[in-house]
Amino acid sequence: GINAEYMGIHFINKVMTSRKKEKKEDKDPATLKEKGNKAFQNGFFEKAIEFYTKALSLEPSNELILANRSAAYFKLEEFDKAVSDGDAAIQKSAEFAKGYFRKASALRQIDHVEEALTLIQSAPEKVREDPNIKQLLTELQQDFKEDNFLPRDHPEMLRFNKFINWLKSEGANFDKIKMRYYSADYRGVHARCRLRKNDVFLVIPRNAFITLEMAKATPIGSKMEKAKLNLLSPKHSFLSSFVLQERRIKDTKWEPYLDILPKCTNNFPIFFTPEEKKWLEGSPFLDQVEEKISDVKKDYHTIVTAVPEFSQFSFEEFSQVRMLISSRIFGICINGLKTDALVPLADMLNHKRPQQTAWEFSDKRNSFIIESKENIERGEQVYDSYGKKCNSRFFLNYGFIVENNDANEVPLRIELDPSDPLFEAKMKIVGNNSSKKIRVSEDLTEKNMQHFFSFARFAIFEGDPMKLYTYQFQQNAVKKSDEDDDEVTYQGTNIPPISIENEKKVLTLIPVSYTHLRAHETSLHLVCRLLLEKKKN
Repeated sequence: GINAEYMGIHFINKVMTSRKKEKKEDKDPATLKEKGNKAFQNGFFEKAIEFYTKALSLEPSNELILANRSAAYFKLEEFDKAVSDGDAAIQKSAEFAKGYFRKASALRQIDHVEEALTLIQSAPEKVREDPNIKQLLTELQQDFKEDNFLPRDHPEMLRFNKFINWLKSEGANFDKIKMRYYSADYRGVHARCRLRKNDVFLVIPRNAFITLEMAKATPIGSKMEKAKLNLLSPKHSFLSSFVLQERRIKDTKWEPYLDILPKCTNNFPIFFTPEEKKWLEGSPFLDQVEEKISDVKKDYHTIVTAVPEFSQFSFEEFSQVRMLISSRIFGICINGLKTDALVPLADMLNHKRPQQTAWEFSDKRNSFIIESKENIERGEQVYDSYGKKCNSRFFLNYGFIVENNDANEVPLRIELDPSDPLFEAKMKIVGNNSSKKIRVSEDLTEKNMQHFFSFARFAIFEGDPMKLYTYQFQQNAVKKSDEDDDEVTYQGTNIPPISIENEKKVLTLIPVSYTHLRAHETSLHLVCRLLLEKKKN
């Protein structure tokens, strides 16, 4: 009983002594600072702030503790508080380099780069000689240079700032992103601060973007709709008509947006000069360019024929706006209704795969929104994905190409040989189509490559004609009906290897691609050399 009583008294005394020690330590700023430092080092930043705050209540003028708490706030991304503590540290000691470092670093994170630069550049010489300050200054100068590629009084910057102010007045929210210009006609969207996965960083309200329905409600659009025109690209044509009409309206609401649209369209191949087109001689892409020009002309003349007043817009005007529209249109769904829209600012994100962001119309917000699908660091460019496309499509419709594009394709045509004993039998199977053009890629797993090899196996098949019918019905046939009889047309998309001999002959068809290469006046090596020389000059 005595031992148990002794042990109880001993334990109570030990607890009381410990509490007295803790109370004593709670009144010692240096001890509290050390506890805060230990919590910070272990990643417990909120606990660190708690200790630093207690220490500062006892010693408010300690610039080192202020700087440490600023660092903890920085880690929690509470940058305004980090700025405040950094500033307080500077006020306590004008030559305290760490105070300048903490404040400037936090200012940088909230994109107050110019203010951070001014702070460092106006600091005492002793502060500016600090290695950490020197490094930060270099980074801030680079940030400022990238943010201010164009002078603030440059016409493009004046137009852009007017556009931004208009968007804000319409209720748009995009505080987490900013625009950087790389040249007068090339720009990109960058993260103003760190974007976390699933962050909604762009909100454009319904009243701030243009829909297909709005285009159809215009004086010309309503006549186009009433005429039930057979247009090759209806949505592009209607939205183009909206832009063209609004450009002629003085003080239109949409003027800030229309004015920021690219003025130069010569990056689109349909506007290439004859000299520029010479560089494409021998390429099947030239045919696509001419086809695109023909399609745009057809739509223009179709509209003018049905709506004569549309002739107030020249074909050149129409084609330029048409290409701008096709390169920045969004297909969205508003309250269950599918439509197409021009969405200001959202259309300024450049392309990159794999997909980094996702966009949609939010019925709940009544706004078009874009959110990040992954973490994007401050200062990094923010991309949209225009999809997996061949460079010919990117070049034709957007005016750019992607280096090392794994989606590149080239059209190859396979023709049935008229001297083939099975020519008539094969022609009957394919519905009198003696050739097939297939876009092939370097990825053998792509469907188009399977189609290419499948039709090639069919085209060079030798043997019992009945086997062709067997493959026809067993694989991929489509039944078509006409007035005379039922005709089965062969599509030939899934024919497996027929025989070793057949497969060998299929592979001999591949060198046909060299025919296309020989059609070019210049070799790839020469083109690369000429481009390098031009870059040097």
